[in-house]
Amino acid sequence: MSEIKEYKCPSCGAPMYYDIKQRSMSCRFCKNTFDLDYIRSHFNEETDDKLSDFDWIERTKIVWEPYETEKLEEFDCSSCGGKIITWSSTATARCPYCQHDVIVSSDFEGDIRPDKVIPFKFTAEKFRQSFTDYINDLKYVPKEFKDKAVLENIRGFYVPVWSYSCTCSSSISVDGNNYSGNVKVNNFPILANETNIRKDIFYSVWPFKFGQAEDFTASCLTGFYASRYNIGAENALNSTEPEVKRICSLRIASKAESIYESADYDSRYVREAHKNTSISDRELNYYLVPVWLLNIPYKDKKYTFAMNGQTGAMRVDKLPTSSFYNLAMPAICLLLYLIGLIIGYFVLRNDCKDITDLIVSMIGCCVIPLGIISFILAYLIHYKIFKKTISKLETFDDQKYFELYDFVK
Repeated sequence: MSEIKEYKCPSCGAPMYYDIKQRSMSCRFCKNTFDLDYIRSHFNEETDDKLSDFDWIERTKIVWEPYETEKLEEFDCSSCGGKIITWSSTATARCPYCQHDVIVSSDFEGDIRPDKVIPFKFTAEKFRQSFTDYINDLKYVPKEFKDKAVLENIRGFYVPVWSYSCTCSSSISVDGNNYSGNVKVNNFPILANETNIRKDIFYSVWPFKFGQAEDFTASCLTGFYASRYNIGAENALNSTEPEVKRICSLRIASKAESIYESADYDSRYVREAHKNTSISDRELNYYLVPVWLLNIPYKDKKYTFAMNGQTGAMRVDKLPTSSFYNLAMPAICLLLYLIGLIIGYFVLRNDCKDITDLIVSMIGCCVIPLGIISFILAYLIHYKIFKKTISKLETFDDQKYFELYDFVK
């Protein structure tokens, strides 16, 4: 089988792309649309070519684990013969010569094939409008963020994710009393490739509704960026299960907390509970989930906007502020301070015998107190004037971040 695959229109041979609104493949030239069932049949797509008893947990020692570092790979475009160069974990690409979208089919074959995919439901236009509405509502951000040219950097990504579930049991004996129990982890997401998206960005647009996922077919990836996992099943389990055992141990040990007399005593029984932990009913599934991303570089830093392509949930970085915003408070403070000094000078000069007496009086009565008062007033005035901007810039504090603990019952 060819290492790359492209989807050409059955009617005219032009390249096709996945149409989010129609939920079908559309031709860029003749505008014909074809439902996915027809595409699967026409292009002989497999919905699942794994063994019937395939299980990620049982086959972690057999399935490919990408321990090698990223490297560049080269493919020949089947349409024009041009060279397509991409990173080894990148599973989709666009020919730089004929602009055909291709799938690196070898990344989605056999045992390393994703179990499910969640197709995009929200379009790039929706993300573009949400970003524009947000950024236009901010008056005091650098002009680079309002430049319409940045919208050309919007990209749709299919992000590889492991979904992990299990039951963890533990027991402990304290002074002849036995304490036991278990915790259940349900669909904890483990980011399987951090090349295109940071973990904090991915987590902040959570959740994705795994129950709405569809059987994986490569055609729905056409026109988007996609990557295969580079954190394999074995590595995903090794990074997650120790934390599952730790949480279970803490919960079981806490049942006997009434007998704890010190932190050391507590720790000793937590360690004992940890020794008696076991994990069962383990389940690991491999998904591709949709995310819209917009990266804006500014002063040697990259600011990221993201949207969940399934639910429309938005995420923004805390943005920098314009020079006017940054200088406003110091300027207000200095102005108030100077006004205070001038008023103090005229109030004190008639009561002072000479210039030395006036300087001493000014220092004692004006310099330090005025500095404190000016700062407080400047802060209040600045907050009043820029209240809306401050609120908008700090919305990132309210965005959802989570840990394994949030998926434990």
